[in-house]
Formats: sequence, structure tokens, C-alpha cells
Amino acid sequence: MQIKTILLHMTRRAAAPALLEPACALARHHGAHLIGMAAFSATPPVPPLAIPYSSTVIEEMQQAASEAEGELKEAFEEATREAPFVAEWVQVRGFSGDLVGAVLDQARVADLIIAGQRDPEWELGPVLDFPERLALESGRPVLLVPRDGGVPQRIEKIAIAWNSARESTRAVFDALPLLTAAKEVVIFTVSTHGGPLKGGTPATTLAASLARHEINTTVTNLEQGNASIANTLLDAARQNESELIVMGAYGHSRFREFVFGGVTRDMTNDSSVPLFLSH
Repeated sequence: MQIKTILLHMTRRAAAPALLEPACALARHHGAHLIGMAAFSATPPVPPLAIPYSSTVIEEMQQAASEAEGELKEAFEEATREAPFVAEWVQVRGFSGDLVGAVLDQARVADLIIAGQRDPEWELGPVLDFPERLALESGRPVLLVPRDGGVPQRIEKIAIAWNSARESTRAVFDALPLLTAAKEVVIFTVSTHGGPLKGGTPATTLAASLARHEINTTVTNLEQGNASIANTLLDAARQNESELIVMGAYGHSRFREFVFGGVTRDMTNDSSVPLFLSH
């Protein structure tokens, strides 16, 4: 897969620099078309109890949404003004209902989605930040940028979290453009509480396949010990000074809403290392 279309989902001005830097770097390196967008509802959210909104309240909320989008658009255009790649801002106008759907319409035709990690301190986060749904529902890989940024201009050290499942496999081969450009790739597997590794394709077989793409890897098995699997992987990635973790995004359906499985949820909530997610 080549990265020729990148969708950047932006939600708030304070987080814009951390997202724009890797988005522009990847678009520049791959000669990709960069699409920036933000989705704000044109109507107020429906409360648990029927509360009539006055026309003044609705107008104020619409104005606030318009101003927020304007700030993001301005940041995007400023960052891409002199860029050697094509960049465009996609506007969502008159939209009401599921904000995720508006983003997915663009996301499903992108080679890569870039989104920010949830900020638990941001009061609008539960409504406007939904990287997990992009990962689980778009069918496209997602580069999850940590709250504090930390994505280098060139990603040279990559860790793969491997358990041989479909989602893990999808992530690895979606990430080939990044893996082939890296200088160092390590494949991590985790033995849980001294038990045997999960059955399936061995990490050494994956390493052999990647070698045919001229990607040299090392394979490291991690013992879980008393830590969670997520913390075991994160600690190993930090010690290895990995700049990106490639992993499958695991979820299950509950009341028609996708939610992350335990390891994926912990990784996406807590990782200070950028994540490359595929489902």
C-alpha cells in the first residue's frame, strides 16, 4: 500500500500543532494529498430529557461551532501554505446527527487517518474526540497522536505488537510504507503469566515475511509478570526508544456501539508513544 491520501481529523486548536506536524511530514515524505477536516454539529445535542432550546441558544451554539472550525482551518492553512504537497480543507456544513458519520465519509477513502488521543480533561472530548470509532469503523489505519505530541519528523524505530490475530496482521501490512522506511523494527510478543505464547503464526514467520520486503527485524518475547499486557508493551517500547507502535485495534459490539477491548483501550488511553492502529 502507498500512502497517497491522508485525512487529518482535528477537534481543538490547542492540539493542532501536535497533529499538523506529523501530518505534514508524512504528506511531504510520501507525496500525499492531505485533507484536513473538523466536524461540529449544526444543531445542539439531544439531552436525556426534552429541553426546548430557544432560537438565541441555537444561534450561539452554531456561532461557537463556526468559530471553532474557523480556528482549525486557519491553523491547517497556515501549516500547509508553503507545502510541496496538495492540501485541502473539507468543510461540513448544515450537519446534524452523528458527527462520526461525517468524518467516516471522508475517512473510508483515505490511505491513512491521523487523529488525536482523547484528553480526559477536555469537557467536549466525549463528543468530539472519537479516534477509537475511526479505527474500528473506517476500515482504514489510524495514526493516533498522543496528547503531548511526540511524533518525530521521520519515524525510524518501530515496534510491532504481534499476537498473530487478524487485526494484528492487518496492522502490520497496512504499516508497510512506514516499516520499509524505518531503520529499526522490533516484533514484540507477550507471554501471559509464564504461559505459552498464543497459537498462530509465529513472530519468526512474520519476520521472514517482512525480510522479503527488505525490512530487517528482531523478535523479542516479553514476560507479562504483574503488569498488564498494555503496560508490558508500553514499557518495552519506551525502553527500546520506539517512536511508533503498530498494533491491531480490537473491539466488540455492545448496543450497536463499538467499544475497545481491554488491551487496546488501555493502550489508546495511556500510551505516550504514537500508535498505528488497524481493525
